[in-house]
Amino acid sequence: MTLASAVEAACRPAATHRPVRVVRHADAETELEMVSGDPDPRLRGTVLDYTGYRERSLGPMRRRELPWPGIVLIFDFGPTLRFLDADGTAVVARHPGGFLAGVHDVTVLTETVGEQSGLHVNLTPLGARRLLGLPMGEVANRVVWVDDAFGRAGPRLVEALLNAPDWSARFDLLDSVITRRLSETARPSRLAVAGWQRLQDSGGRIAIGDLAAELDCSRKHLIAVFRDQIGLPPKTIARILRFHRAIGLYDRGLCAGWADVAYECGYTDQAHFVNDFRHFAGVSPTVFLAQRRPLERATLPG
Repeated sequence: MTLASAVEAACRPAATHRPVRVVRHADAETELEMVSGDPDPRLRGTVLDYTGYRERSLGPMRRRELPWPGIVLIFDFGPTLRFLDADGTAVVARHPGGFLAGVHDVTVLTETVGEQSGLHVNLTPLGARRLLGLPMGEVANRVVWVDDAFGRAGPRLVEALLNAPDWSARFDLLDSVITRRLSETARPSRLAVAGWQRLQDSGGRIAIGDLAAELDCSRKHLIAVFRDQIGLPPKTIARILRFHRAIGLYDRGLCAGWADVAYECGYTDQAHFVNDFRHFAGVSPTVFLAQRRPLERATLPG
């Protein structure tokens, strides 16, 4: 079944009683509501979560979107999110209707003005590979317009999601579209699944030569498989996993400070950790914490 056929077959949304979780925040500058739901259990390994959001701000809201080991799919229902250059001085892209962001190894700056509403889907790289039928290397470090990612199915899906009666119905619709699509696509290779799982289990701490030896393949072949089915080479993915784990440990208060975080995540020393952090976040750990906005801990993927 093509993606377009899956969308057409599933686009009959109706109100449901699907359980959702709601988080609201308000301060002098911002009002934010997030409604999250779990995907169908059959989509385990493909979809991590769904989150609907509505936000209103008095002025421009900028966010530092950090690298993480997954794929972000956004369906825009309100004013279009803007992507800024590294200095935050110029708008480099807008993607009306939504976009897909491949695995990145650098931070991305985004900006919204006034009101914004949409649906945020976190996908695994292997799941996105199956859903879209695209080599993940083609979207790595790129943000792709939803129409380019989904083809002619893109506008129809955005319209159906926008017109659905509530967030539960939107989540159900996506469950249906993705389940139908996956029923007709090949599963990822055993090597990709095993390599991806082993890297996650190790928190990015396993050496790539050791990983290749465990999987009984050459480093060259392992790199090629990861570029196709994950998006970036395994060494880069391992660094992203370690960086992502470091922020999670700090947020959950499981370490006394950044030095303990560096040790727990296997960095050779704190200088190594800070250098990696600057590469991925664009700023030092101290500046990063100072710039975080309310609820950003809660919305960090994973």
